[in-house]
Amino acid sequence: MKNSKRNTENVPRSAAAAPVSIPAAGLPWWAPLTAAILALIAYFPALNGPFLFDDLSLPMMSRGQGINYTEFLRRGVRALTNISLLADRDMWAMNTTPYHVENFLLHLVNALLVYFILKALLERAGRAGRGVVVSAGFGAAVFLLHPLQTEAVAYIASRSEVLSVFFSFAALLVFLRRKEAEVSWAHAILVLLLIGLGALSKETAVAMAGVLLLTDLYFHTGSPWEGVVKNWRLYAPLLAGGLAGGVFVYRLASHEGTAGSSLSFSPLDYLFTQFQVVWVYVRLFVAPYGQNLDHGFPITKAPGNVLSWLGLLAIVAAVGAAFVWRKKYPLASLGVLTFFVLLTPTSSILPIADPLVERRVYFASIGLLLIVCEFLSRWTLNGAKVAGLAALAAVLTVLTMFRSDLYTSTQAMWVESVKENPKNYRAQFQLAYSYYEKGECSKSLEHYKTASQLQKPDYRLLVDWALALDCAEDVPGAIARLQEATKLENTSTAWSTMGMIYGKRNQPELALDALNHALQLNRRDAMIWVYRGNVYFTMGRHEQALSDFEAALHRDPENPAAIQGKAAAMNALGRK
Repeated sequence: MKNSKRNTENVPRSAAAAPVSIPAAGLPWWAPLTAAILALIAYFPALNGPFLFDDLSLPMMSRGQGINYTEFLRRGVRALTNISLLADRDMWAMNTTPYHVENFLLHLVNALLVYFILKALLERAGRAGRGVVVSAGFGAAVFLLHPLQTEAVAYIASRSEVLSVFFSFAALLVFLRRKEAEVSWAHAILVLLLIGLGALSKETAVAMAGVLLLTDLYFHTGSPWEGVVKNWRLYAPLLAGGLAGGVFVYRLASHEGTAGSSLSFSPLDYLFTQFQVVWVYVRLFVAPYGQNLDHGFPITKAPGNVLSWLGLLAIVAAVGAAFVWRKKYPLASLGVLTFFVLLTPTSSILPIADPLVERRVYFASIGLLLIVCEFLSRWTLNGAKVAGLAALAAVLTVLTMFRSDLYTSTQAMWVESVKENPKNYRAQFQLAYSYYEKGECSKSLEHYKTASQLQKPDYRLLVDWALALDCAEDVPGAIARLQEATKLENTSTAWSTMGMIYGKRNQPELALDALNHALQLNRRDAMIWVYRGNVYFTMGRHEQALSDFEAALHRDPENPAAIQGKAAAMNALGRK
């Protein structure tokens, strides 16, 4: 035989391998509808989930402190994400369902963008016919239904992920679907605008610039660098904007304490840790077991350990293989590099407090999907194989459904996290607090004790531990924890909590001493004024109580405790 390779578009029809009837131009109408229904089934449990963990610290939850749309625009970082969440707060208040539905709808649109991106790249790689449609469709289905994506979709705080990826993928699709090889000014401006909007949703979107560059290097009709030079209209502004934005974000993150130089480990420590972390991401994509909202992955100090060096060698080998086989397997080669490029903002030398977070794979997963499409598009399609792909999509749906069920309560989320990693300090801490919120004080104290044995308690844990001890009627223990906290940080929370506990136990003088100290440290916290107002009220000093409740309402006009306290004080004073 002169040609031993089988053309998948001309495979003879037989009973054993009958080609599947799929239009060459695109998916049949029922395919996206079915995918959307499966996605709804997968994420339905989480659609009514409450605000959880990071959700409660979102800026839009602090309206009483004067944060508004203008303030978010002035700050710049994640402005669009914060504005969208603040708009949700203004429209839906504390009803979380609309927040979840918006995340879910963005995820659906992102999956559609993934389909068209994969299809465009398959066609650029010379693939045609049914293989392109099935490969791109299956890749989009995996993106839509994979349980590794759950944190990005089911977690309200992950609005930044789904929103920034929407703009980033839209930019890539506009770039790929242009008719001319050379980017026009109109296309350049549109792509720059979309990447800019992505960066205003989450700063990691700037990494999409690297993917645009890679596609030019791989698929430009002339020499690889010719496309880059011709598209200077796009790359020159991207380079300048990326450098300026990177410096700005690094400085801001360092100032806020969640990333950069403010952390207790160095950029090299973080880098050697990431040599391991990236392969955990790959393993979770290939075999999604052992997922965790809070992995508590330990930092590896430079110069690393055996696993760090093996991870680095594996990265070098993967990149080397991608270069060597770039012509034979262009999509897989591009996928390998795309995966690493899109992880660069969170998996390189910029230290971040949490070294391993599953939602970071949401953006980078398109690189892994390109590898899947490379080999899937080379298959000879038949009914059995397509049925197998459909069965795999169904399995992913079920796994994601069980995963999203964890986002229905704080307790479920942290019970699962502790089960996966009992030595995780933060998970034990948060599980303890979730039991406290439910009034299960004894269980709460068990986990606070466990957390304190894993790591020296920090300020927040000591304050919350004190609340659980107060709940269990152990006032001396609660006060002792709060006094420990004041030695770590001289901030108002511990003092105001101490005042609240003394006030409830009818020890007004001690309560006033603690609350006055708290007000010296922070006069903007409405609850300190409420606590002191309550103490004055119980002492019969109704005029002073009214003044404090009004001070609280001046800072937070919707504070229910202050509203109730003011009404009681005015009634006691005989005023309407």
